[in-house]
Amino acid sequence: MHRNTSIAALLVLIGAGAVACGGAPPPPEPPPVVEAAPTPDPDSIAAARAAEREAAAMQLCEQATAAVAAGDVNQARSLVQQINRDYAGTECANMVAGISAKIDAIVVLRERVHFEFDRSRITDEAAAVLQRKAEVLRAHPDLRITIEGHCDERGSLEYNMALGQRRAQSTVRYLTGLGISGDMFSTVSYGEERPVAQGADEGAWAQNRRAEFVIGNLDAL
Repeated sequence: MHRNTSIAALLVLIGAGAVACGGAPPPPEPPPVVEAAPTPDPDSIAAARAAEREAAAMQLCEQATAAVAAGDVNQARSLVQQINRDYAGTECANMVAGISAKIDAIVVLRERVHFEFDRSRITDEAAAVLQRKAEVLRAHPDLRITIEGHCDERGSLEYNMALGQRRAQSTVRYLTGLGISGDMFSTVSYGEERPVAQGADEGAWAQNRRAEFVIGNLDAL
């Protein structure tokens, strides 16, 4: 028993000596210093958001321009409305007036004129439509328009083909009488082959007695 106590005491003395001689384990390393992230500059954030907004708006402008080039006025109008609603003040928004003017021009140029039964003369109502067209055509002299003559179902195929041609030619004569170059136009008759309204009544027939206007080169707008 006495011997064991002596051994324990000796071990304590040896440990104390080791501490005194620098034999203790090294202290743990301090944790790494983590640098705080820089505070974002408000001006930089605002500039980035403005650039993103401009890019998104310009994408819509490109889509609207492509829709106009394809003659899809409904899609083009929808995009213009979105630009005006969501992207006011952008460069694209400043371009909307020009896009809208092209849309309006296409709508005017495509407007039909109608004729009386078995007649090819230009009525007062048709004249008003053609005068609006003439304003657009004067502003865009490089446009090329095909004027199609159409008839209702009454009469023979041969008669209606000839009547449709007279209607197309009558339309050209009226426009050239307003000072529009005849070089802008070509004509074709479809007679009764392409009705826009089905039915054997005056309501349908009146819609089918018409001249249609097909724009050959929308890029001239």
